[in-house]
Amino acid sequence: MKEAGKKILPFKPYIYNSEFVDIKDVVSPPYDVIDEKLQDNLYKKSDFNIIRLELGKEFSGDNGGGNNRYSRAGGFFKDWIKRGILKLETENSIYIYVQKFYAGGALYERIGFISLFSLNKADEEGGGNNNSIYGHEMTLSKPKEDRFKLMEAAKANFSPIFSIFEDKDLNVLNILTGSIKSAAARKIFDFKDDSNTEHILYGISDESIIKSIQNEIDGKSFYIADGHHRFETCVNFRNYVRQNGINGVNADACMMYFAPANQKGLIILPTHRCIVNKKIELEAFLDEIKADFNIREVDSEVLLKETKKAGKSGTSFGFAHSSGRNFILSFKNNKTGKDADAEKSPLESLDVSILENYALKKALKISQDDIDNQRYLIYEKDANRALEKLNDGVVNAVFFMNPTKIEDVIKIASQNLRMPQKSTFFYPKLITGLTINPLMS
Repeated sequence: MKEAGKKILPFKPYIYNSEFVDIKDVVSPPYDVIDEKLQDNLYKKSDFNIIRLELGKEFSGDNGGGNNRYSRAGGFFKDWIKRGILKLETENSIYIYVQKFYAGGALYERIGFISLFSLNKADEEGGGNNNSIYGHEMTLSKPKEDRFKLMEAAKANFSPIFSIFEDKDLNVLNILTGSIKSAAARKIFDFKDDSNTEHILYGISDESIIKSIQNEIDGKSFYIADGHHRFETCVNFRNYVRQNGINGVNADACMMYFAPANQKGLIILPTHRCIVNKKIELEAFLDEIKADFNIREVDSEVLLKETKKAGKSGTSFGFAHSSGRNFILSFKNNKTGKDADAEKSPLESLDVSILENYALKKALKISQDDIDNQRYLIYEKDANRALEKLNDGVVNAVFFMNPTKIEDVIKIASQNLRMPQKSTFFYPKLITGLTINPLMS
């Protein structure tokens, strides 16, 4: 059911066979947040954990030929299919993916769907310049080389790219929720992970519902929330297959998760900036920034609460210093002329951009090269952990951030601009291992 001209395509993925495995034991977080310790734990959890496919271990005898993490992933994939650990879905479907989770003490629900995204349709529409798909992050060559080698060896997408789209009338969201309520969607998996997030996967094979989703989606643009390296790798691999005339491989579409942006459950959390290996003379720093920020000292007990409160009325940061003193820094935005015009741009008016330009670069003399190479910065998603590092003397100071707004991500991506590092943290991450898109035709 791959209709010409459609961006969104149903597909037949491989899914784990519940007769042989418990789904919660075989899934994993995204590959780019997995360290060596977590990788080892996932290996121990099950012989069939998706980690062996998505991010296999490296061994001393590995080589560039037929014995490495990529060749082993391809071998495991074929073996698990042969043994029935993975089974191919029998009908072309779109998969509703629901995540129920806690953030800030409140329960949220995020709903989206997994399907294929047509790379050919993206080409027709300008590859990101005309009603197609946009990114907001810079990419690096090394991660793309890694993902390319995996695709070449295994001929599959093991994890979906995370994208968002505007659904102001909630038409797509209503189709998805309606399908669940009417039982048109069949429940496949329902489990909680180690962080107590519930993951529910439903399959929709009803052609009329699929066409309704396709029709609603047809005129929309998509914005990559997470998975920039994987998306570019999919495009590169598609081009490689075409240029080399490789038969038996269908790389014209990639597996993607699509979340309506206009839902309460689509949450971005802040990533805080810890200053390390750089002594900050407090009074000199405060004197340096007073032209650009209003400075208010607060008690440590209310620092995080006051940071969030101040952020509602403008760009503000919490600042905790190794001396034990804490402040709220509120940007004055009192520029004129060219400086004012620059700050009106969606990129320069981002909280993270203002912090980098005025606090890090101007006041602390941390260069862009320092930022790119993380010479004096540690990024920390957990505010309490950042405070622990400060109290333990691991870091010299912490800037506590407020989250980037969804509308700013869309605005910046639409203009083909790229945000500073660690500007967005869409929470929770998508789980890897719910669906696998085979590229063998």
